[in-house]
Amino acid sequence: MMSTLSLLPGILATWTRYNLLQPLRRAPFLPRILHLIPTHRCNARCVMCGLWEDKASAEGDLNIEQWRRVLSDRLFSKLQYVGISGGEPFLRKDLMELIGIFVENNPGLKRVSITTNGLLTERIDRHLESITSLLSHRGVLLDVSVSFHAAGDTLNKIYGVDRAFEKACATLEMLKQRRSRGQLSCSLNCVLLRDNLEQAPALLHWAGEQELPLSFVLGEERERFHNQACRERFLGREDRGRLTDFIRSLAADFSAANPSALKYGEILRMLEEGRERTLSCYYAFAGALLGHDGTLYYCSHSTEIGNAAKTPAGRLFYGRENLDYRREKLLRAECRRCPPYTLTRLELEKDFFKLAVRAAGKRMGKLWRKN
Repeated sequence: MMSTLSLLPGILATWTRYNLLQPLRRAPFLPRILHLIPTHRCNARCVMCGLWEDKASAEGDLNIEQWRRVLSDRLFSKLQYVGISGGEPFLRKDLMELIGIFVENNPGLKRVSITTNGLLTERIDRHLESITSLLSHRGVLLDVSVSFHAAGDTLNKIYGVDRAFEKACATLEMLKQRRSRGQLSCSLNCVLLRDNLEQAPALLHWAGEQELPLSFVLGEERERFHNQACRERFLGREDRGRLTDFIRSLAADFSAANPSALKYGEILRMLEEGRERTLSCYYAFAGALLGHDGTLYYCSHSTEIGNAAKTPAGRLFYGRENLDYRREKLLRAECRRCPPYTLTRLELEKDFFKLAVRAAGKRMGKLWRKN
């Protein structure tokens, strides 16, 4: 009870800011969340991604001084949460220096999340030695999420790398040791594909035994992943029954410790009933995405709105034509069809009362069925 009361001021502030004040404004508030892709280089050969084949693209990574100039823009001055992915972010030798830019520029920074394929255990361990020290001294939380799409040989095949499962497991053991020392939290993420759908329940059970949270997302074609040639890997109409059965099992497992079941319930309604999305997306009210070469996007489904290494990011983000595109093409169209991939703290706070009603309904339904 005391814990909930202590969170209430933050919940009310976020709810008021984005549900009451934002609709009165002609332009969005400065982003609180940034998804950064610092590199297109990758040491995996994933079957659902084409980045590793695009050598020319990987050569376009900005260097640390270029990132320093880009991230000094006022657009990024209010960040509280930073997510870093790739490519494989731990391939950058200067990853700690890059994270240091956010620490220097954002006194309100609360959390940094890094997504990795987990194939470079020793390298990741060395990076984390300096990163955990930097963030802990500033009171910033760190989460490292390992992309873990299957177990055993299926993961080796999805990654296109020999002994991928063995290497990723070694990384998980290292992360769990760091977790036990209070240096970070760690989690797993899985992209659902034709290659791994049958194994998904067993993978979920295995993650539970490892005491590692596991998040599932639907594999999809995205231009920035250069994966148009991978579409046969993604789930189609013929897979719909098995997919909805699995998502339904995830949605049924709701508890205060597992609010993500609400996210899966939303996905299930969208898949089975064709409903529009009702849960908030942090990109839509508080986020932005930066590509490896400085290209700026409103979200992961947005077209590029300019290059922040050439034009100030704030000028791009708040440009009239870009805001028209954001409002008409994204918020009024694409966002309504986009299934939820996350359930971040900001999303939970913005939707708090809506989710509280849904959670109460789920509990009442369980009691009704028991009686």
